Amino acid sequence: MENTHNPKNVPCPKVSVNEHRLLVSPNKSKKLAEMANKLPVDLSVNTLPASELKAVSGLKSEFDIELQQACGLIDKRINEIINSFPQGKRANLFSLRFGSVAAIKSLAITAAFHKLAIHAPHINLRVLKSVNYHGDTV
Repeated sequence: MENTHNPKNVPCPKVSVNEHRLLVSPNKSKKLAEMANKLPVDLSVNTLPASELKAVSGLKSEFDIELQQACGLIDKRINEIINSFPQGKRANLFSLRFGSVAAIKSLAITAAFHKLAIHAPHINLRVLKSVNYHGDTV
């Protein structure tokens, strides 16, 4: 059976649509305006860059410095993952895939790094072997 739709086998031009118009304009909807004004969820703790941590190293023990760096990496990775999900489903999708943020922070640092796929060769994980995000022993 022959293709009668395009007998000469000439390629048809493809059409792509790049514009999506909303059914209701944001000016006429209170909920849409509210959603547009919402800020993204930011769970990060104010963390210092690695260069500033090295400068403060004389004041803190090695354990405290390594714990602070590990906590900064965990917070940064959690924020990256959460921000990669769609706006309205961030918390649900994160908890389905990884568990709650509190549960991850209660894990041992090495387990949290493994679960979040964090690779940090500059952090001495032997010092942080049996502690969690808050510095408590697991």
